[in-house]
Amino acid sequence: MKFLTIICLAVFLFSRSSGPEEAVKNFTENLTQGKVKEAKKYATEATGTMLNMASSMGIVPVDPDFKFEMLNDSIVGNKAWITIANPNGRTEVIQAVKIDGEWLVHMEAKF
Repeated sequence: MKFLTIICLAVFLFSRSSGPEEAVKNFTENLTQGKVKEAKKYATEATGTMLNMASSMGIVPVDPDFKFEMLNDSIVGNKAWITIANPNGRTEVIQAVKIDGEWLVHMEAKF
């Protein structure tokens, strides 16, 4: 019985987002499929607020053919910068932060 409990705990821990790359992957894949509510699970509260605003304005970028491709990562303490390839051939750097042991995408408004 103890062995089964350990196995269940291990499966639970490894099924969760284990690093900033996974958080960014889950965030971008859900967002590009138009699943804003699901994408917000991998985002900071501030990023979630921006997504709500963008969604209400109808400007959430949907691309059902999006394939996540990480090119580079840089992790310093509780911050990470993940470079991904965009479908248009460009690169994009997405920031993630570690809050309460969980990596979340953090985007700031650019005005």
